[in-house]
Amino acid sequence: MFDVKSSVAETASQVIAWRRQIHRHPEIGFEEYKTSALIESVLRDLGIEVVRYPNSTAVVGILKGGKPGRTIALRADIDALPLQELADVEFKSEVPGVMHACGHDVHTAVLMGAAKILAMHQADVPGTIKFLFQPAEERFPGGALGMIENGALEGVERIFGLHVGNDVPTGTLGVNYGYSHANVDMADIKIIGKGGHGASPQTTVDAVVVASHVVVALQTITSRNIGALDSAVVTVGSFQSGTIHNIIAETAELKLTIRSLKAETRILIQERIEKIVKGVTDAMGATYEISYIHGYPSLDNNAEMVDILKSIAQEVVGKDKVETRTVPTMGGEDFAYFAQKVPGAFLRLGSRPCGDVTFGAHNPKFEVNEDCMAVGVEMMVSIALRATSE
Repeated sequence: MFDVKSSVAETASQVIAWRRQIHRHPEIGFEEYKTSALIESVLRDLGIEVVRYPNSTAVVGILKGGKPGRTIALRADIDALPLQELADVEFKSEVPGVMHACGHDVHTAVLMGAAKILAMHQADVPGTIKFLFQPAEERFPGGALGMIENGALEGVERIFGLHVGNDVPTGTLGVNYGYSHANVDMADIKIIGKGGHGASPQTTVDAVVVASHVVVALQTITSRNIGALDSAVVTVGSFQSGTIHNIIAETAELKLTIRSLKAETRILIQERIEKIVKGVTDAMGATYEISYIHGYPSLDNNAEMVDILKSIAQEVVGKDKVETRTVPTMGGEDFAYFAQKVPGAFLRLGSRPCGDVTFGAHNPKFEVNEDCMAVGVEMMVSIALRATSE
């Protein structure tokens, strides 16, 4: 068996170079043409079989090892965000209004680095490794479902992914038993009243007032309908209505993001939103329209796969630098679709930069400590060797 740490050290500069190249040329979801072309070129040069799908920027690499073993998948998301980069780095985004503000450039380069090392030592690799480079994690409906529909998980017995985290010190790793990410749903609510002159409210049904009551009533869902030990969020992110001072608005529009962990909580929240909106509008003489959109499901990590991740993480960085996280984030992650199909687990890769000020994901000043990448590569290589043979 080859020395993984030495191989990671030898590959480190190339991995950083790939990351910086991808960072300079970010592409938003479903439009990652240059990124996927780079990935495909690198994989083919390594002698790894490449699968592409029609009208898709997804890239799948397949490496058949020289020893018998399981078939597993390692996943990285490849898309960027529609943000103008403000981070002061020498490899700043060259695409106006687009930047890698969530670390997907790191995820992509890390998986490319792992693929390089495993391909170089193919004879020592058990089983088969599928490298899933997934588009559009940031852009609904996400790229995972399309890859599944195209057969990316055929034959796969286990799947693993990772995500950088500036909430975690570089050199530290985090795992979650059970839920690590939330269900992500959205609702668009239109309140329809009767407009009129601001001096004659008695002749109108004021959509602003009705919608305001809806907003207040929605707050009772998490405070009175959800158990204290459950987790849920109902946020009104947008309230749009009216035009000028002396016109009572006929309509008002609310945009909601809804987060939950359990399937039954997800259903309950939708039912309560619809009952509240109907009840308030009926009582106040208005009508309504609701468009409810089910987004990514919650990510429920398989305990056996987490055991594997945790054991490997402790070997890579030491027991004192592996955190078993008990509180999930209420953010979403479409890796969950993969984990619904085959046993999977998701790793938090500490990436906090040096210095006193740290910017989190989706911030235009987001940066990572590139030292995290060697840790990520070592984890991915080690997962490939362990999860295929156990």
